[in-house]
Amino acid sequence: MNPRVVRQGLGWAQSWTDGPILCVITPESIRFAVVNDQRFVAGWEWLEQTGAPYRFFLIPPFIASTLTGHKAYEFTGLWVRTNRNHVAVTVQDTQGEYVLQWRWQAASFPAPAFFEQMAQAPEETVERQTFVAIADAVHLAIANLGRLEAIEEFDRRQLAIVIDFAPGHFKIDGQPITLGDEKRYYFDPRLIMRGLEIVRGRHIGFAIAPTPIPGQSILYMTSERDNWRLYCSLLSIIPDETIHILSHRVRTIRRPAW
Repeated sequence: MNPRVVRQGLGWAQSWTDGPILCVITPESIRFAVVNDQRFVAGWEWLEQTGAPYRFFLIPPFIASTLTGHKAYEFTGLWVRTNRNHVAVTVQDTQGEYVLQWRWQAASFPAPAFFEQMAQAPEETVERQTFVAIADAVHLAIANLGRLEAIEEFDRRQLAIVIDFAPGHFKIDGQPITLGDEKRYYFDPRLIMRGLEIVRGRHIGFAIAPTPIPGQSILYMTSERDNWRLYCSLLSIIPDETIHILSHRVRTIRRPAW
C-alpha cells in the first residue's frame, strides 16, 4: 500500500469519527469508510489498480493515529496481511521495519441499516451540479426551514430537506414532512450540510437508490479530488405513521386516552 495514500485517506476518515474505520481493499481501489450517524455513511476511495485480492478490516483509532501522525511522513513502505480478524501492518522507514498488529471485532463498528448498500459508491449519478450551485440551494432550503419554524410554528422535527427527482427536474427545498409523490424524499438538514463538507469539489453528483422499505431511499453525493472519489450516503426520513397531513402541514395525532 502507498503510505501517502493511506495517510491521506485515513486522515480524512479519522476527522469524521472517534471509532474504528473500515478499510476495504479490492483489485481496483482502496476505500476507507466511516459511520458518523445512523443515517449517514462517508467514504474515500483511491482509484488505482492494487493487484490485491478483496479484503476488509477495521482500523482502531490508535492505529489510525499512528498511520497518520507526524512519523507517518517518514514511511517509505507499508504492507498489510490479514487472517480472519487479525491484521498485521509492516511499516518501513529510514530506521528499519516494525509491525503493528491488532484484532478487530465486527460488533465494534456501528453499521446502520442497509450499510452494505450505503457503503458502495454509485457507478453513475443522475444529476451533476457545481458545488456553488448546490451549496446555495441547500442554504436557501435551510433558511426556508427557519422561516417555517419561526413564522408557521412548525416543530423542527417535522421539517426536512426535500430532494425532488421529477422527470427533467431536480429540486432541493426545505419543507414540512408530508406524504405525497413517491419521488420526493426527505433528509435531515444536518446530514445534508455534513455531506457537502465531505464531498466538497468542483462538481457534485447525486444518485438515489431505494431500500427494501417502501417509501425510503438512500441519497448519494459524490465528487472527485485528484485520484480520489469522495462520497457519502444519507438514509431518508419516512413520515411517521402517527402523523396526519392537513393542508400540507404536519400535525401529530394525539391518541385517545381510552
